[in-house]
Amino acid sequence: MEEGEYKSTYNALTAVRCVFEKALTNKHAKCRLSKHFCLADREGYACESVESSDKCGELLVKLRENSTFVLKLHEINGPLPHNMEIRVQVGGLMGLAKLVDVCADNQVETIVLDDISKIISEAQHKYGALDELPYSKIIQSVVQFQCRRRRQR
Repeated sequence: MEEGEYKSTYNALTAVRCVFEKALTNKHAKCRLSKHFCLADREGYACESVESSDKCGELLVKLRENSTFVLKLHEINGPLPHNMEIRVQVGGLMGLAKLVDVCADNQVETIVLDDISKIISEAQHKYGALDELPYSKIIQSVVQFQCRRRRQR
């Protein structure tokens, strides 16, 4: 499949984009509102709710902003490199899950988060708005999260 054709088909399948797609694709999280699809030899996720996608997008922006120091960046002016993005997404969601007691296990790195939309909804219920979340505590999980190591040849 030609890359241009792939991208146009991908965009048609993801009318509402899942912003935590990297966390889902790497099997660190699940979401009841995500719609999984396979296209050519790749896989992707779309969101079934525009409102939920907007909320997730707002959270991801805040996670990125609060992770600049941890990632040793001065500012974020576009997409992050793949491993940094996974670290922000998965680490941020795990930190948020700890705050709302969705997973009480200290070995959080081995846990697959069951429902991203539920975690975000419970955090909003507990803290009010996404602006009110204690990002300093959430970012500790971004620091602790380790992406999969490169294979040795």
